[in-house]
Amino acid sequence: MSVLFVFLDGVGHGENDPSFNPFAAIATPTLDALAGGDWLSPTTPKLDATLGSEGLPQSATGQATLLTGRNATTVMNGPYGPWPGPTLQRFLVEGNLFTWTAERHGPETMAWGMAYPPGFFEALKRRRLRLNAPAYAAQAAGVRLPDLDAYARGEAVAADLDGAYFASLGIHPPGGAPAGAQGARQAGERIARHAAVRRFTFVDIWSTDRVGHQADLEQAITLVERLDAFLAGVCEARTDNTTVLVTSDHGNLEDLRHGRHTMNRVPLLIEGPHADAFQHATSLLDVAPGLKKVMEL
Repeated sequence: MSVLFVFLDGVGHGENDPSFNPFAAIATPTLDALAGGDWLSPTTPKLDATLGSEGLPQSATGQATLLTGRNATTVMNGPYGPWPGPTLQRFLVEGNLFTWTAERHGPETMAWGMAYPPGFFEALKRRRLRLNAPAYAAQAAGVRLPDLDAYARGEAVAADLDGAYFASLGIHPPGGAPAGAQGARQAGERIARHAAVRRFTFVDIWSTDRVGHQADLEQAITLVERLDAFLAGVCEARTDNTTVLVTSDHGNLEDLRHGRHTMNRVPLLIEGPHADAFQHATSLLDVAPGLKKVMEL
């Protein structure tokens, strides 16, 4: 059984108010369908992202919890982020979804679904940039972070989802990359096909948190439109042996009144077989155990 984990950094469930919630400002037919009819409905499956802490949820502890099924705030004495320091790095290396998959199915069965330009790797080399918790965990487990060559082969997607920035560099995936929703939809189709021949694929959509912090409604609406199209492509190209899971580490993009994280619950969207592995999921702690059950089937 294959798992495609679509991680949305900083996406919670907010109020149905188009003046500050981009998910309420435009139609999101794919998110609506994945949510059981209406993304903004109170009945949409959601997870508690607070992890029992009174402070605002933060990326490093939320992401580490999603990957391990263990409460990362307990080792940090509260929410911590955005990047994992030595303590959380050790916490991740002790065991996460990547190391678990590598041990049981081999490192070749995993893939990272987000591509990076040369400047990213140069910044890492010069220590001007740090990896977030998922990327750190993936690398520690032997997963190679894709470059532009991998993107051109159709093995990863771009952070803007439609590939417009990489196209400006002269780099195109198989079939090209039309700007906007059409390009994002094609990107979703490509990554779903790539994930079908692997056990575990992780797509780190970090741009949602970045745009949330910028608190620019127009930019956020554009991103949500691409995100919905991307997920449409994923669902259309998903094979019968692939389970797609969509969730987040904390809220942000759904409330642009302040540009900060929120206490809102985050989505838990499942497409494909074995959704019952998550029928009792209530918090970030329940994601990793559910995914392990799915991958063992």
